[in-house]
Amino acid sequence: MRIPVLFTACLLLAACDAPTRGFGGAEVSRHVVEGSSFTVHLKGDQAQAVRTNRQYAPRVGPLAGRAAMAMQQASGCRVRRIAGDAAVLVGALSCSAAAHPACEVDAVLVGRRGLRVPVRRTCP
Repeated sequence: MRIPVLFTACLLLAACDAPTRGFGGAEVSRHVVEGSSFTVHLKGDQAQAVRTNRQYAPRVGPLAGRAAMAMQQASGCRVRRIAGDAAVLVGALSCSAAAHPACEVDAVLVGRRGLRVPVRRTCP
């Protein structure tokens, strides 16, 4: 009885930062930005940031900026558009020849029903 329960618990814990559909086999890295931990999956011109730490009621607006910074650290590209929720955010990357500083974010958070919120961060 103990072994099936332990096995199930291990499977559930292993899936905590697993990528969603479309990001299987992607390049994976881990980043911490302003106290938020992310596992970033890179595939083509998209990045997925899965928040892996516990935070009490994080708002998606400030979290989107941190996730974008983590995606930019992982890819070296600029995040132009980001969508998702407080647990999983997907960003559209723009990789030009010029390097983009990871700490500068100028993106748009796209939500339901046409919601578009600017997400801006500058380097300290």
